[in-house]
Amino acid sequence: MPRVAFRLWLKPDPALIDTYVRYHLDPFPELYDLIRAAGIRNYTIWLDGTDLLLTREGETPTVGEKLRPEDPVHKDWIDHMTPCFQPRVKESGATMPEEIFSFQPDGEHGADQMTYRVPLRAGAETMDAVRRIHATLPDALAATMREAGIRRQWVWLEDGDLWVYREADDLERARATLSAGPAYQAFRTALGPYLDPASAAAGPRATREVFRCD
Repeated sequence: MPRVAFRLWLKPDPALIDTYVRYHLDPFPELYDLIRAAGIRNYTIWLDGTDLLLTREGETPTVGEKLRPEDPVHKDWIDHMTPCFQPRVKESGATMPEEIFSFQPDGEHGADQMTYRVPLRAGAETMDAVRRIHATLPDALAATMREAGIRRQWVWLEDGDLWVYREADDLERARATLSAGPAYQAFRTALGPYLDPASAAAGPRATREVFRCD
């Protein structure tokens, strides 16, 4: 089943960020029904600072739920969500990072989920190099991922960032097993020149899940 990712941006206002998070951690119940009625599955939203990554599956995953502004509950949701976003969301909408890698996309789901952000050097040269690296990953790395208990994984690329969505039996065990594996170490070495120098030493950064609809 296809999986896609979208990017949105919240205003750098703690109160508005809190509103967005509160509404998504405890949404009106019908929202789940609307999402499922649209054919969307395994929908999660991840927050990093003011940046959001929305990722979901479905036969047509780019077509989302339809809210009805004439419904008072839906209107309340719209009225509270709209002010949370930066002006560019209203002007241009969401962007869609480019999928450059997937691992066992039709496999069994993992018990744990996480989206990691990997800051990159900006520019087309970096993006081309990162695409090439992910297009030629060795079988040994796939074997290490299986050994690590990773069930499914996607990687999306945009200028300045990689976003890695991972499902695993145990995320901490997966991280430790990957880090110890020669194939993953070689992958990180190849990626190293293209990582943002300010954050490269810290490794992939875990984001915060603020919404889930299975």
